[in-house]
Amino acid sequence: MGIETITRQITSTNHSGLAAVNRAQLIKIRNQGLRDCFKHLDDIPHKMEFVARIQDKCFVDDAASCNVNATWYALESTEGPIIWIANGSSDSIDYRKLKTCVSQKVKMILCVGEHAESLHQAFDGVVSQIIDCPSMEYAVNRALYGNVETATVIYSPSTQSGVSVKDSGAAFRREVCEL
Repeated sequence: MGIETITRQITSTNHSGLAAVNRAQLIKIRNQGLRDCFKHLDDIPHKMEFVARIQDKCFVDDAASCNVNATWYALESTEGPIIWIANGSSDSIDYRKLKTCVSQKVKMILCVGEHAESLHQAFDGVVSQIIDCPSMEYAVNRALYGNVETATVIYSPSTQSGVSVKDSGAAFRREVCEL
């Protein structure tokens, strides 16, 4: 069985179970210095952080996912349907790893920024709604008032945008809190 097959079979339950096993093993480490190093792994800011639940939509800040693999994990570990807010990029990004997951779970992609061409090229025909958004404010409002009901809205940029993770995550949170 190849790694691609195994990865597709892993669900959020499996991820949680594996994390619990790893955590249990880390607790057994005898060196206090090593234990202290691993203790803060759960406290990564802007990584799958719940922001708010508004009108049957759960908003999640995943601004720390600045590459396709991290975004894959975020989408894969979230129960669908999903509204994905992503950053456009002038770099050529290979989104092929995301196609299966996106086709199964994502109902709308909201592209923030000027360079949404790569997202359109990768997902036109895969997702029925791909919308260019001039700002985070527009994207968050469109996610709330769009025609996808009972969804999880994930801000997972999947690319470096030139803005720090802290600033882009804070912008997402601010717009959600102003709804």
